[in-house]
Amino acid sequence: MYPSASHPSYGIFVKNQVEALKRAGIHVDIAVNDNPAVGKKNVIIKYAKWAMRAMQLGRKGKKAYDVTHAHYVFPSGMLSLALKKMFGIPYIVTAHGGDIERMAKKSARIRNWTAQILTEADHVIAVGPVLAEQIEQDFGIAKQNISVLSMGVNRNVFTAGDKQAVRKQLRILDNKFVFLFVGNVIQQKGVEELVAAYKRVKKQTTKDIELVIVGSRRDMSFISNIQSQVDATVRFEDPVQQTQLVKWFQAADVFVLPSHLEGFGLVALEALASGTPVIASNVGGLVSLLGDGAGKLVPAKNSEALSEEMLRALHTPRDQYVDEEAVQAALTLHDEVTITEHVIDLYDAASKGGEQR
Repeated sequence: MYPSASHPSYGIFVKNQVEALKRAGIHVDIAVNDNPAVGKKNVIIKYAKWAMRAMQLGRKGKKAYDVTHAHYVFPSGMLSLALKKMFGIPYIVTAHGGDIERMAKKSARIRNWTAQILTEADHVIAVGPVLAEQIEQDFGIAKQNISVLSMGVNRNVFTAGDKQAVRKQLRILDNKFVFLFVGNVIQQKGVEELVAAYKRVKKQTTKDIELVIVGSRRDMSFISNIQSQVDATVRFEDPVQQTQLVKWFQAADVFVLPSHLEGFGLVALEALASGTPVIASNVGGLVSLLGDGAGKLVPAKNSEALSEEMLRALHTPRDQYVDEEAVQAALTLHDEVTITEHVIDLYDAASKGGEQR
């Protein structure tokens, strides 16, 4: 996945890492899929173009490239595996969660490919500790061959701002309490539970509240169902560039991420960096990110528990609701600069046959 002008949020976390590596002095060429279109014909065409680009680059061999880095185990890792076998270029693969939780379970063939990609990788990166443990246990990958590294947050982009000023730009009244969701508007992101929880909150408060949902709305049958359940206080916005997205975080009072599964939950980290309290599901990488007090965790697929926490956030002063020390610890651990340094160390080790500097 990689963003484009038409789809600015599609795989933006991969582009962010590419740009961070370039700023650190690493030469990076990319073979990417920037087209989220579905349907058999679209999929065949875009994957064929993607594979051709990877093979064109790979022909330059080890004289040109020290390592390839695949994001998502399957199918991306298949290209890195092929380049290693054909041209001897070592590779690192980052597992993001859906590739292990969903893709590998689609068929025995895909699971076998996933296992081969992980086994033959020079190193595996998991974006969260739960995912790393799953890779170790389910695919027999040695613990020392797995690193837990999130994609990191650029704290020059995601930073606290002038709430009143950004609200004026985004047409949000100063007196409103705003709950924010950012992500694909799909079932797996817990949007149904979020809407149900928000409706409960509305019934139990006299405060003026609003729910803003920012994200791609490709599943129109799901969207129609959601829109039929909400009133005018629920606002839908299209995906935006990150320089605009940070304004939504800055304008919101609370960010809510009720995912059913989440390899890491980078948007929650971006919200924290923007000074916005976070409520999220107690799943995947969100547990390690928020579990030490940086945010509030609730059971997944439980709209009642979610509404109770949203009400607590609504009626609790911010300085009592947020553990600033825990937030700063999370931001320091997942700072993009620190993450990039670790990734470069892994590249060095892979290109030298395992001798990490």
